[in-house]
Amino acid sequence: HAQWLVSCFCGFVEGRGPHMHWSVPLLSLSTLLSFTTCFYFFSTPETIAVARETRHAASTQSYWGPVDSDFDWCERNNELSAYLSEPFNTATSAAYPLCAGYAWRLHHRLSLSRWHRLMLSVTMAMGVGSMIFHGTLRYWAQLLDELPLYAMAVLAAATLRQRASRAPGVQPLAAAWSAFIAAGLLLSERDSDVHVSFRGLMTVTFSVAFVYIFTAGSVAGEEVDAARGGGDGATLFRLTFVSFVAAILSWIADILLCRELQALPLGMPYPQLHALGWHFGTCLGLLQLFCLMLLHQHCVRDGLEASVRYRAGLVPLVVATAHEP
Repeated sequence: HAQWLVSCFCGFVEGRGPHMHWSVPLLSLSTLLSFTTCFYFFSTPETIAVARETRHAASTQSYWGPVDSDFDWCERNNELSAYLSEPFNTATSAAYPLCAGYAWRLHHRLSLSRWHRLMLSVTMAMGVGSMIFHGTLRYWAQLLDELPLYAMAVLAAATLRQRASRAPGVQPLAAAWSAFIAAGLLLSERDSDVHVSFRGLMTVTFSVAFVYIFTAGSVAGEEVDAARGGGDGATLFRLTFVSFVAAILSWIADILLCRELQALPLGMPYPQLHALGWHFGTCLGLLQLFCLMLLHQHCVRDGLEASVRYRAGLVPLVVATAHEP
């Protein structure tokens, strides 16, 4: 039975069999994102919630003062240095700018659109913001993490919506909307009704954009394989889907099981699910998603010949035999 399960999983990831129907990511991610949306805004679990009355309490551990962000993740604070609130979460956040730079370097000879370049730039900014946030656990740093993440999700959704056309379409509107949300949060008092309303709007629309990315991504993978044959599109989408689902499950488990994970039997160390599962999982998933969009642009929109190669079986590289239509 174990061999059968492994065989089924490998076949699912490698794209053997029919393409994943768009309803699968729609329903599964809608379910998962309903939990993350609730935890992030409507009812934050006490394992990570920072009480308002403790924001200005005295702190003898951190150089940055008491935690005043909305979240204090499961990793124990300042275990290595007074200057790093969450050292593992801080270190693994560096994966985002490194991964985006890696993608840009490997694909710079291809026809990257301005929106592809913007998404990579925003991903770099998100990684830097995440490092600052986890290093300090300050609310202003939390926004440096959240706002680029939000912009990246909205831009990716808009780019997939416009995937068959060279015209800008809805991407400029997505960029303007992201700027509007950022302005609303940055220019309002944290405890004001305006600020709270913008946080709620950001959280809910992020989840909608995220679900749309994978619903449209499933269709994009089918379009790639219909245009060029083979199963590169299906395989790349499945890998992206698995990477993000694993990352989301790690994020949820790290929150709900925080106390248990910090007190594992036999002296086992805390597994750093946020640092290793969420950060590395989403970083890999973002690279795979970027390559899926790039492969679709070349094979479907531009009618060029392109294929996907993998390093270590997971890290994709889009290889095009021609760069101009």
